[in-house]
Amino acid sequence: MDNKMNRRLWGQRVLAVGGQLGLASVAMPGKLLSMAAAPTVGMLAGMMTDEAYAAQASEHVPNLIVGTGYGGAVTALRLAQAGQPVTMLEMGRLWNTPGKDGKIFCKPFSPDDRAMWFKDRITAVFSTVFGIIPVSSLLKVPVSAGILDVVSSPNMEVYLGRGVGGGSLVNLAMLITPYRETLQRILPSSIDVNELYNVYYPRALKGLGANMIRPAYYQASAYHKYARVACAQAARAGFQWRTLDSGYDMAYMEKEEAGLVPKSALGSEGGFGNNYGKKSLDKTYLAEAVGTGLVRIQPLTEVTSITQAGDGRYVVSTKQIDVSGTVLATRTISCDRLFLGGGSMGTTQLLVKARATGTLPKLNEHVGTRWSSNGEIFSVRNVFTSTGAKTSVLPATGIDAYDHRGNQVYSMNIAMPLGIDTFTTAHITMTQTPELGRFNYDAQKQQAVLQWSATAKDEPVTSARSVYDKINKVNGSTYSRSWFGGKTVGDNATYHPLGGVPLGLATDDIGQVKNYPGLYVMDSSLFPDSLVANPALSTAAFAERNIERIIARI
Repeated sequence: MDNKMNRRLWGQRVLAVGGQLGLASVAMPGKLLSMAAAPTVGMLAGMMTDEAYAAQASEHVPNLIVGTGYGGAVTALRLAQAGQPVTMLEMGRLWNTPGKDGKIFCKPFSPDDRAMWFKDRITAVFSTVFGIIPVSSLLKVPVSAGILDVVSSPNMEVYLGRGVGGGSLVNLAMLITPYRETLQRILPSSIDVNELYNVYYPRALKGLGANMIRPAYYQASAYHKYARVACAQAARAGFQWRTLDSGYDMAYMEKEEAGLVPKSALGSEGGFGNNYGKKSLDKTYLAEAVGTGLVRIQPLTEVTSITQAGDGRYVVSTKQIDVSGTVLATRTISCDRLFLGGGSMGTTQLLVKARATGTLPKLNEHVGTRWSSNGEIFSVRNVFTSTGAKTSVLPATGIDAYDHRGNQVYSMNIAMPLGIDTFTTAHITMTQTPELGRFNYDAQKQQAVLQWSATAKDEPVTSARSVYDKINKVNGSTYSRSWFGGKTVGDNATYHPLGGVPLGLATDDIGQVKNYPGLYVMDSSLFPDSLVANPALSTAAFAERNIERIIARI
């Protein structure tokens, strides 16, 4: 086993034991760094402790990362590989402690305290079942630090992952390289798009363990019949379909269908986490980062404010909670360099608050602007042919199209995992978003609030429907009104928020916040418009690009 794989395996075991022990801070014990073989769980349990950290009311660190999603994870690994010590703060749990059922993540159709982030019922994009029963009335859950959060604002609900690994814990593991013309349209001219495609996207794909479904398996699998129907209908309408890069282990999926391993993607797991098969960040970048011995992760810790000290250091105020929400401690951490990886919502809200309250008064007018839903539109279609009772929640295919204005459209084929043949296909379609959102600070609530116009959805809906109207016409299929409260599409939700701290406007072209040297944005809030693609891979690729340049300056 090479050193890289040793580090990744070590890190995976450290994270697992840290979760089992309920530690407030997780890092590789120094005694392990000279070991030739990966440690056993028993050895780790005897070495790991968080007593030293628990005794500190404040501290100073060289590099502080807020958030453990794609941008934060890449940043942590590359800093550590450069010999830089790193501390990471994560609002959510370290998801490695089994529940009463022996599984890390709860069952999708019997959710419990592991499901929702401090909410008493399930919220879903598909708001009704068969057009009759509201989803929220079906599934009430205990209020706790669950894995899925929903941030609501007028006209938009944003779905977010909470935990060590961020959105990689709850997404569909799609690793999509955006269309070239999209990047050329939305990025500053100083960024070399060819370099992104030739260097950083391939690097991120490798780091995330990307793979594709095996064609022979896809064509034969009962669990992908729904996707084959969707692709065939798209092809009849003149649209190309393709297999997609995935962060789910497709070899494991084949074993699931063969009955050789426990089912995860084929067992309806996804939105509340996958117990098996998914190469989430805690299995890839984060595990390898922890395995260097230079990265410490502190879960269940929220950053409440950011300020800059007179000597130029950044100071963050934090509160640490338990899974019930009880505040255990408040601390301040100062750092030489601060990297924000809290995602489009988290990072933007922190900076808008800092500007409004005067703790970072030199933040410019572009902070809090150019927020996008990624043009995300959800639809379900009645196809009047069998799509199968068995479904893989983790998709494998999508289509490429052009809309009524000649703009590119990307759409994934997704499952309706009800265990019965629904004779439907479902889709998440991503389009351009001509009308963008912004954040305003609500002094009474002491938080930044997204302002998203009721008309901002109009063009994405028209764009998505222009594609599926044609598919329906050619195939005799229709839109189902049974899943979105009587509407033909779901148009007020996104799993892929973008923007808020736009690259080249609020920051320079490597994510350093203007007027604040040493303060960097490393996540999806940098993208100044819709990517027309799932943003996970792009966030990792841009973090790879930017941290390489930042390290060269340290």
